[in-house]
Amino acid sequence: MSHSPISHSHTAKRYPLQTAPGQGEAIAINDYVRWLRSPLPMSLNHINCYLLRDTGGWCVVDTGMNGDAARQQWLDVIESQLDGEPITRVIVTHHHPDHVGLAGWLCDSHRVPLFTTEAEYLYTCALNGASGDASRQGPYWEVTRYFNQTGISDTDRNALLDNKDYNHLVSSVPTAYHRVQDGQRLQIGSQQWEAITTRGHAPEHLCLYSRELDILISGDQVLPEITSNVSVSPTAPADNPLQDWLQAHATMARRVPDSVLVLPAHQLPFTGLHGRLQEVVAHHRERLEALLALMDRPKSAQALTTELFDKSLEPFQNFLAVGEVVAHLHYLLAEGRTKRELIGQVYYYGRS
Repeated sequence: MSHSPISHSHTAKRYPLQTAPGQGEAIAINDYVRWLRSPLPMSLNHINCYLLRDTGGWCVVDTGMNGDAARQQWLDVIESQLDGEPITRVIVTHHHPDHVGLAGWLCDSHRVPLFTTEAEYLYTCALNGASGDASRQGPYWEVTRYFNQTGISDTDRNALLDNKDYNHLVSSVPTAYHRVQDGQRLQIGSQQWEAITTRGHAPEHLCLYSRELDILISGDQVLPEITSNVSVSPTAPADNPLQDWLQAHATMARRVPDSVLVLPAHQLPFTGLHGRLQEVVAHHRERLEALLALMDRPKSAQALTTELFDKSLEPFQNFLAVGEVVAHLHYLLAEGRTKRELIGQVYYYGRS
């Protein structure tokens, strides 16, 4: 499967802002953008949220995960960091709980609208409803089938099927939203922000680009040091998200100049976008070759994951790792470089 090349003309990655905001603090990037951090109860212990100066107040971009510490952070910021002005709207880049988790709480508390893409809104609604669906008896057969096909252990499978965390990590889902589409120009205060949507990490991930400010709010699409998870989801078990992800990087390089200041969802703001895009593409190309090298005989996705990562993972981390391995396997299947056979309930993958 082909994708457009990324230019090799780029600047080195730099970090112009070395100090992250603390509790109750929002750092001014410029006159129009402020940066705060919301705590996360995991090893990646924060998400970056942004405030855009709007007409009569501030537009929130991403909200953090539902929880007491994250709510208190917002209460402190709203009280002391917004120049006495209100929140005017909430924009969410995608459906993952660290991004959408407090959207319902903020929208309801301030009676402001939610802006996001259609797929991300519907995905949030579906996951929020499914994780709290007490009317459905027994495990979801579709999800069970997917887990079985990967070859994960019964213990891990059952732990994942019992996990109902999504509707606890997401406060609520607003019953209405404003749809944002690719290429749309959002007028936020005196500035225009172009919507750039991508697939791979999420179904219709939203980035915001300001040509005038030379800023890209990248969400999880581009991070400076770590790579976002690109997984085949149990809810879309036949997808080829890695193909979408690689194409998204080519799209980003084509539509956004290398000069931008990238405001990511995690870690520090940085410059050197195009070089970072190349690094991520190279990482996935190396992962594809590493998987092929492990196929000395047919193996399940779980077996390949265990060999690739060479360490024990707890059930959720293993779920993410296996999902990413399956994404790479689907890419190789589409390229005709590997084949698979269903033996019993498990797919086994080998070189073509």
